[in-house]
Amino acid sequence: MSGPVRVLITGTVLLLLAVVAGLLVVYPVLKQSAVDQEAIRARRTELVKLDRVVRRISDLKQEIARLEEALAFFEDRLPEEREIDVILREVWVIADSNSLAPRRIQTSRPEENARCKSQPITMTLEGEFGRFYEFLLGLERLPRITKVRQMQISKSPTEEGTVQVDLLMDIFCEK
Repeated sequence: MSGPVRVLITGTVLLLLAVVAGLLVVYPVLKQSAVDQEAIRARRTELVKLDRVVRRISDLKQEIARLEEALAFFEDRLPEEREIDVILREVWVIADSNSLAPRRIQTSRPEENARCKSQPITMTLEGEFGRFYEFLLGLERLPRITKVRQMQISKSPTEEGTVQVDLLMDIFCEK
């Protein structure tokens, strides 16, 4: 073998070795590097999502604290069950101070709620509409939680300017 042929064969062998090394070593390393880069991008995306969740959790903790304060405020306004008669008396006084004539007051069976009981009360009142409006404002000013669930106002058949009101209200109390 002469010099140029030897150089050509050596060059071809070296080229084949480079191609084989590229196929067997470099290509798998590049392929693994691309897979690793994609995994890194996915993990960064997950980290961003986790960061958002952590911020939301912090916000939720503040919201829970705020709601617990509100709940404590409302629980303070809930009378004990034995105090229902006191509240009924207060409602009666408000009606009387507004010159409303109570025609009927009837209590129903207490209803159980998640954290409290509600005592439904059906009332029929008669008097001037303006006085009835003042009565509703007086109910709203009570230190205890009350709710007017249903109300029907009708014109009194006997007197002009007088209304008859059928009222279903709830008084909430502790269990």
